Amino acid sequence: MKTKTSRALVAGLILLLGAIAGVVWWTHAHDRPAAGSVAVRPVRGPATGPTHAPPGSPTMVAPPVRDPLPGQGRAVALASEAAGGVASGRVINRATGDGIANAELTFTSDGNASTLRTHDDGSFELAPTAPGRFVLSAIAAPGFLPYAPELLHSTVHVTLTRGQAVRGITVFLSPALDYHGTVVDVRGAPVARAHVRLLGTPAGEQVIDKPETEWTTDRDGRFTFHAADDAVLEAVHGNARGWARLDGDAEITRQLTITIGDAPARDQTITGRVIDDHNAPFADALVRATPAGTAQGTRPGAAPSTAPGTRATAFATTGGDGTFTLGGLDREAYELSAEAEDHAPATASNILGGAHVTLTLDSGLPLSGQVIDEDGAPAPAYTLLVFRRDGAGRALVIARSIVEARGRFAVRLARGDYELIAAATGWAPSPPTHASAGQTDVTLALRTGATLRGVVIASDDGAPIAYARVVREANGGGASAQPANAGTVTRTDGTFELTGLPPGPLSISISAGNYHPKIEAAMTATSGATLGPITIALTRLAEGEQPSLELVGIGVALSADGDALRVDRVIPGSGAEAAGIVAGDHVIAIDGVPVAPLGVEGTIAKIRGAAGTTVAVTLRRGDQSVQLVVQRRKLHA
Repeated sequence: MKTKTSRALVAGLILLLGAIAGVVWWTHAHDRPAAGSVAVRPVRGPATGPTHAPPGSPTMVAPPVRDPLPGQGRAVALASEAAGGVASGRVINRATGDGIANAELTFTSDGNASTLRTHDDGSFELAPTAPGRFVLSAIAAPGFLPYAPELLHSTVHVTLTRGQAVRGITVFLSPALDYHGTVVDVRGAPVARAHVRLLGTPAGEQVIDKPETEWTTDRDGRFTFHAADDAVLEAVHGNARGWARLDGDAEITRQLTITIGDAPARDQTITGRVIDDHNAPFADALVRATPAGTAQGTRPGAAPSTAPGTRATAFATTGGDGTFTLGGLDREAYELSAEAEDHAPATASNILGGAHVTLTLDSGLPLSGQVIDEDGAPAPAYTLLVFRRDGAGRALVIARSIVEARGRFAVRLARGDYELIAAATGWAPSPPTHASAGQTDVTLALRTGATLRGVVIASDDGAPIAYARVVREANGGGASAQPANAGTVTRTDGTFELTGLPPGPLSISISAGNYHPKIEAAMTATSGATLGPITIALTRLAEGEQPSLELVGIGVALSADGDALRVDRVIPGSGAEAAGIVAGDHVIAIDGVPVAPLGVEGTIAKIRGAAGTTVAVTLRRGDQSVQLVVQRRKLHA
């Protein structure tokens, strides 16, 4: 049997954190440079210089340059006298940017566990007596959703080196907000005594320290709950059932409605076994079942809440005999993966609920290198994203947050070609870099990027909106505790600076409680430039109104399909509808540029722009190629 650290041992260690080996260091000794150490690098704030506003954008008086907002500061490597090395930073509230006092962080290493508690400002410092490799296994604080993934499977890795300190690390926790749910039948009538349960979240980050996961509705069909973003909830009453996802709309309104009706139960399992390349059982491997595709058709007679997006990701860890059971599944297709440290991930596609599968984890090939900044200095804290390209699509294979003073990384992958991106707070991500498994000299270079400055206000009275979330419109990745695309929040006066914006067309999404979310585009970033200041006005929600996304675009929903992007939906009243684009068309080029190398994200960036301007869209319709000129319009999606 595969020899690995016992889950029971680690669980016991975490339960006995107060009595185990591990030291909490509260002193902040002066870090002095030493010969041969990583160079001391100043933390640079947002870029300064001339500002400008996009055409047609209202402007404001430029706010003063201030300290970086949450999620915008850069980590630095410094020399230190600490024998075991140092990693320090802050745990902050993702919703407000405030430091979180008395948060407990659990680090595991070689079967041991250490716990440390944050100061009043959320600061922490890990300074063990000896250097080594550590994993951030859990973070917990009263009033916040925990970061507590499966034991041995956290994606936040810390490597400490004698005489080196990494300072300025940012770790996020999301507040455990009260969400108000309602269960109704297909006629909209409330359903009392319905049983509601949390099926799971895509990241599976509340496994060890689970919040409450089951509720019963009151006589008005209501219940109050806490859950992470994109959690899927199931409601059952008698033979009626339904599902809903805690999506962006629910996050804005704090309301979630689950409609139940005639729908098949999700009572299927996928069972199987994980083995190594010698056919021996592999214990403690993390197995994940992700719903295949991006949509699920609604069956005739089924409840409305069986609509696309309500299928949950399931997780399981293999036992000593390598077996696993994934429960709560339907009969549709899933993408299966198994992963373990120092092994290449194993995958299986289009696995139907009810199947039995064997997955083989082998050592694979190394893929290693270094992340640097644009001056060639090592980046000491970043998130590494590894994708496998498939035409216009990109499948995320590995997302790992790394703290390492020399900027080094090393993963193991199956033979093949991959695309790598490094992202770090305060920096623009590295350009996509192609590499093959087996390469050990990959270099990923972060960039200064641009800075966008502005203010978010209410459209009706011009009042500033505090704590509005501002984030670059791009795919994320990584653990919620250290996401690759963290974004920031506005200050109490509504102002913000968003740093590390990559060169090229820029669009940002802005959201706040009780307001319609918005996407702002028609901007182009260049490295080192400062954009804005701009004023972004959000529309307040009316009583009982559901949010709709305000944006400028051509009005299509796209998904990767081979070397093209399939049109899944056309928004009524959009430029796409007026030009004759229909669902089922395939976009193959934008303004003459093929979409395959751009991918979904790059294509959307080219589609965004100013209202009234046009874009050339080349379609594949059956065996014909059709080119259309499509007008960008203001839309509510």
